[in-house]
Amino acid sequence: MMLTLLKARSVFAALVACIIIPSGTAIAQGVAPQPRASGSNRSESAAPIVTAKPERVPLTNGRGSTKIQWDTGNGAPGFVFVTEDGGKPVLFGESPQGDHVASWIGRHRYIFELYGDNQRRTLLAKVIVSGSAESGPPQRGLLWQSIARWMLTLALVAVLYFVVYLSSTGPLRTTFPAEPTTSPRTLHVGRNVCLGVAAFICVDAMIFHSGLYVSMLAPASYAGRIAEITREEKERPPSALKEVLVLGDSRIAEGFSAALANELGSPAGLKFVSLAEPAASANTWYYMVREADPTTGRYWALVIPYGLGYEPTTADPLRMSRHAPV
Repeated sequence: MMLTLLKARSVFAALVACIIIPSGTAIAQGVAPQPRASGSNRSESAAPIVTAKPERVPLTNGRGSTKIQWDTGNGAPGFVFVTEDGGKPVLFGESPQGDHVASWIGRHRYIFELYGDNQRRTLLAKVIVSGSAESGPPQRGLLWQSIARWMLTLALVAVLYFVVYLSSTGPLRTTFPAEPTTSPRTLHVGRNVCLGVAAFICVDAMIFHSGLYVSMLAPASYAGRIAEITREEKERPPSALKEVLVLGDSRIAEGFSAALANELGSPAGLKFVSLAEPAASANTWYYMVREADPTTGRYWALVIPYGLGYEPTTADPLRMSRHAPV
């Protein structure tokens, strides 16, 4: 009996030792200081960057806000300038890295540029911000309501057609009747052609000239972006200077600086405005100018790119021919 009790005590002690030793090891590991990486204090050079969250700012009562963050990447001095609609650059922030909230975003186009000096000679990065009242949830709800209304109208027309068809006298037709070779009634060809043309004009005006098509465009699509920047330029108050409109694609949008052009052209009273957009071409420039300046009297001059990559080719003569009305 005593031997059995001693064996039980030995087994219990061994079990307790097995539990305590790993637990103690875990506790010791938990309180032990973690080694720090030898290179954690070493500064690493990164690419300079400036970001905006969001870049397309939803507006409420004509105003919105976005958070601008920038970093020169190597701790060097940084200067952030903001330009509104190609106007005069204004200093927005001054530090190697930081963030500020721009709470005055309106229905304009803002360019935030990060420079390595306060004279704006070394451009490090830039980001484009625009305000749009159509990107908020209320406008999206109105868009879906408009689409639902048009779908309901089409459904009612289809139901009315089948009601008239099924209520007609005579046996129910299962196939369309054969086209007669002669007709006892006079064929009004001229009248029908005129009615068809009138119907086409009405449908075209209803879809493309009433704002319905523009309201259905996705803001992130190419057509939606073209419509947005064209509307913003049309609603921009004109200045008392000689405004020069610059058209182009991504090469002009990224390579042309309206701020620098305004600085050089200010002695002559010139103000440069850019409507350049990536993937844009002469096929769209004409309609953009026609929408932004319907009276053809707003701009003192138009700048159209021509040269390497813009020459007319035998495979695409129509594209350059669009420059004539522009």
